[in-house]
Amino acid sequence: MDGHRQLANLRDLGGLRLADGGTVPAGVLYRSDAPYPGDAVPQTVPRWPPATVIDLRSTGEAAARYCWPTGVTVHHVPLLRQAAVVGADDRATRPARPLPASLEVVYRRMLDMIPHRLASLAGLATNSDGPVLVHCAAGKDRTGVAVAVLLLVGGAEPAEVIADYTASAPNMTALLDRLSALGRSLPADIDASSELLGAPAKAINVVVDRLTGWPGGPQAWAQAYGASAGSIQRWQERLAAGAGRS
Repeated sequence: MDGHRQLANLRDLGGLRLADGGTVPAGVLYRSDAPYPGDAVPQTVPRWPPATVIDLRSTGEAAARYCWPTGVTVHHVPLLRQAAVVGADDRATRPARPLPASLEVVYRRMLDMIPHRLASLAGLATNSDGPVLVHCAAGKDRTGVAVAVLLLVGGAEPAEVIADYTASAPNMTALLDRLSALGRSLPADIDASSELLGAPAKAINVVVDRLTGWPGGPQAWAQAYGASAGSIQRWQERLAAGAGRS
């Protein structure tokens, strides 16, 4: 199989520990890089296609959109375009963009500028009748922040959220090869060894610290930015459904 025709940063978040005991069931929440036409059907998740897709890319980003089959609900929730550190633009049309100083700066900016969009994700996820896939271009930065929010609001252990985020790092080489083969590219002035292409714990700690340090915790943070108490409770129940308690 052509390695460029399969998702490079896909994983099911089943098995992550919950703060109140038990683990997230398999087949509830996936995260990945962007799918493209011609991709192979993934064999590493329990159900495909997902029932719900939350696409975090901006309008017009990555012209070759994947065509999801009938029955898949797709929500476009564009997050901060500047957070797309790993390029997924056509080489011929990619505009020049200044690089961020660090991933911490990018993630803090997302929390400051678009918290309502991040908080809204729990409502979209809990209304799904099957697996929810969250993706952007690389499945690392915008997806990393969005999934961290979903996990924390859903009751996951903060240490598990950090471990899941850092798990993207080993996939970056395959992802960059895939994007290059598909005609996408990195910004010309980024070094392949740049920390911007990594997934260091200190970056996602910006999100973990903000939500866990909020008075009342992550659930209170989500409510402060528009999530309903009912959607938060249902999302917590989804992440805990079927979880064995210790």
